[in-house]
Amino acid sequence: MSSEGRRIDLPHRFMELSPSARIIVSYLQFESIINGREYVTFNDIVENTGLSQRAVRGALSELKAKGIIEVILDISRGRRYLYRLIPSNITIVEEQVESGLYLVDVGIGLPSMMSFRVYRTIRASAVVYYTSHVPQSFLEYTKCTCASLPLEGTKPEQLVFLAGKVLSSGGSITVVYDQLLDWELLDQYIKLIKESRIGPVRPLSSVSPLTLGIQLLMSGSNETLTFRRGNISIRLIRVNPGGEVRNVNKGLLLKVFEIRRINELVEIRQLSNLNNLAGDYERVMVIYELVPEYPVG
Repeated sequence: MSSEGRRIDLPHRFMELSPSARIIVSYLQFESIINGREYVTFNDIVENTGLSQRAVRGALSELKAKGIIEVILDISRGRRYLYRLIPSNITIVEEQVESGLYLVDVGIGLPSMMSFRVYRTIRASAVVYYTSHVPQSFLEYTKCTCASLPLEGTKPEQLVFLAGKVLSSGGSITVVYDQLLDWELLDQYIKLIKESRIGPVRPLSSVSPLTLGIQLLMSGSNETLTFRRGNISIRLIRVNPGGEVRNVNKGLLLKVFEIRRINELVEIRQLSNLNNLAGDYERVMVIYELVPEYPVG
């Protein structure tokens, strides 16, 4: 049993965009293909991407200058501007959601950053398992009628047994997780799934913080990107050689990743803390933090 879907292919020049511009392109694509909205407002973009107003203004100017978006003035509602991707910049390729066990990295975790393929895959699944780091809004946005179960508390043998039943009848199961926070948890399931040979394992990803971090590093931009996902904050901060990361509560750190460029090579490594950022390197820090329910003194 497979479900018809569509893949969105964008021109190669999209790879040359700044991180903020690429986030907005993903959002416009999401609203157009999934929600059927022809145009969105400036406030829509700010509220659904997590970008600052300043970052959105700069990115929209970039996209307009490169002929990627169309901007119209709506005089019927207070002379506001409306934005959309120029249709000729999008190629829709018909494809199917094949039977298999899908591993979906939630990435940034905002519904508006969900790829169309991830959206279709979750909707087509008979069962969706999710970890505690996956926001419910991400799953609810797909309006999936499937069974939705927490991965924590599910034994690997139980998942493999159920997946074997579903895949043998041509269906699919999806596990939604955060690759950077949940890999140790997921590893035990992956090992048993591969040993059991129940069927194909198909990894998918939404917009990843590491991908955005690499783009931020290579672009030379000094912008800081911040995303709020429930009680988790994800920050991407460019640190110049000899610099340091400030305004971080060490007691609330979950994980820290460093993306650095050494000559022409890009290296990603996980750090235990933000101390001793030595070396004459260009780097971007990807910082996962807990957001306190009350101000921390």
